[in-house]
Amino acid sequence: MLPWAILLLNIMLAGGSLAQELPDYVLPLSVPLQDSDSFDYIVVGAGAAGAPAAARLALSGASVLLVEAGGDPNLNTRIPGMYSTLLGSALDWQYPTVTNNVSCLSHSDKQCRFSRGKCLGGSTSINFMMYVRGNHRDYDELGIEGWAWKDLKPYFLKYEGLQDLDKLPYNSLSYHNTSGTMKIGFFADSENSWHSRTIKGYRYLNFPFNYDVNAKSQIGISQVIGYVNEGERMSTARGYLTRDDVKSALKVTKNTYCTGVILDKHNNAIGIKAVVGDEKQNRTLQLYARKEIVLSAGAIGTPQILMLSGIGPASHLNDLGIPVRADLPVGDSLTDHVFPQIYASVNPDTSMSSQSEAMERWLYNRTGPLASIGITAVTAFLNTRCYDVSQRKLIYNSPDCEIPTMQLANLYLDVGLIQSNLGFNNIAQQLIAENKNKSLILLGPLVLRPFSRGNIRLASSDPLQKPSIFPNYLSDERDVDEMLCGITIVEHLMQTPEFKVQNASIVHLKLPDCPEYEDDREGYWRCYCRHLTTSLLHAVGTARLGPVVDPQQRVHGVKRLRVADLSVLPEVPRGNTAAVAIAIGERVADFIIKDTDKYLFD
Repeated sequence: MLPWAILLLNIMLAGGSLAQELPDYVLPLSVPLQDSDSFDYIVVGAGAAGAPAAARLALSGASVLLVEAGGDPNLNTRIPGMYSTLLGSALDWQYPTVTNNVSCLSHSDKQCRFSRGKCLGGSTSINFMMYVRGNHRDYDELGIEGWAWKDLKPYFLKYEGLQDLDKLPYNSLSYHNTSGTMKIGFFADSENSWHSRTIKGYRYLNFPFNYDVNAKSQIGISQVIGYVNEGERMSTARGYLTRDDVKSALKVTKNTYCTGVILDKHNNAIGIKAVVGDEKQNRTLQLYARKEIVLSAGAIGTPQILMLSGIGPASHLNDLGIPVRADLPVGDSLTDHVFPQIYASVNPDTSMSSQSEAMERWLYNRTGPLASIGITAVTAFLNTRCYDVSQRKLIYNSPDCEIPTMQLANLYLDVGLIQSNLGFNNIAQQLIAENKNKSLILLGPLVLRPFSRGNIRLASSDPLQKPSIFPNYLSDERDVDEMLCGITIVEHLMQTPEFKVQNASIVHLKLPDCPEYEDDREGYWRCYCRHLTTSLLHAVGTARLGPVVDPQQRVHGVKRLRVADLSVLPEVPRGNTAAVAIAIGERVADFIIKDTDKYLFD
């Protein structure tokens, strides 16, 4: 959304009358803390997994402290259509990264964007809200006892409160629940004609229409369900932490940054070190847990805390002078979903509401384009090896065709929407020129199972310094090969009747050190992928099951310490990651509650 539109929204809200229409749900207050305060459990991180873990433990009757480095999510997080304003905002950690010189080449300083939510709800407060669990094979293929699809499915269902089950086919019933605390449903009508055109374009390429990517099959073009209810975002902050029973049982501390786990001489986790407040005025506390500590700080924050506590690669910790308490491959095997930003120039949709009208409609009754994420809710899954390039259609010639290798994402950019602060070094002006009189559609051929692996290390022993993140995207050429398969499909999509009649054409940007498209198509696209590499912010693997934690999410070599976030997954699921992150949080609470008689010191 344009800056003037955001300003207008704030002015309208400040006026009072419209703001009074906002629904009355209240986030928990931050409790005052004193040094040496103790609780049964401390959960670090109030995001996708941490909020449910803490809420369930508190509802079991335990004394629980939930520690969050950020504060409350702001008004923009409640409006689905404002999602694009949240990345790079004050609610985003905005982590810097270390370049590998083969990806993100057109980004500022060749740094790949690495966003994570810094507020109650974590990344569920700033993400695209898409509810996709991944493929059932994702969990079966882990080969880890207790982590197959049959083991995880009950936890997806436990929290799911689907409000639109009547809009799904009968054979979807067994895959959903309507009574869970996280209310979800279809996004409101985007009122953008490119919504139906995009579906028809993929259908022309023989993509089946898939009513429910969370049911038996994931393949096809679909309008996905989202973390949205009654026109508003459903973050874990809203779904768990605004519940009256949770607020009366759970203690929450905000703007409290965990700087390490306190270990006794027997390697029992007995507490955390934390800094409370901002950089100008803060104080350091030690907080104690009588039973267990759960790290849910995400695939970046959790390995940082572990290494600061002496749990990580011994050689790295020795280099920083941190005493080693457990020599584990923490921070290794970072993997993430990435795609190249492909832009198509198209005729603008002239039927859409103005920004001011869309805001007014959302504020009064939570309808209209701002209750939607636009054509981003339309997405396609396929196995690229089942796409016949010569026939230009998706085929089914193998059982493996049911296992997607790619997701094709979409984002509509209206005329004049692109601004100069794209974060690109050398292409912003080209895109602004294309966007002057034409709309743009960003198409993302997203690699679902990347081969490239990166890592996370401490930048120093200073706990307040952000970690050194080396995403290492596209270090394995096979990821670029897969992107090329998706780009071919995007090129074919432009030639479908629905797109041709709207004068759709791919924007072939001029990129430094890349061949011209007309001279070397494949060489151009390979170079393009390395320049416009983009993360979908689905990082996993940095405290993974097996080498770092056991199947009950307990850290090897340390007692009374568990990890509950995406860092435990050895592979990124074939889909958006919020769904499984919440399930992981639900699951760790069950593990702990079943082990309540095992917390005595040895």
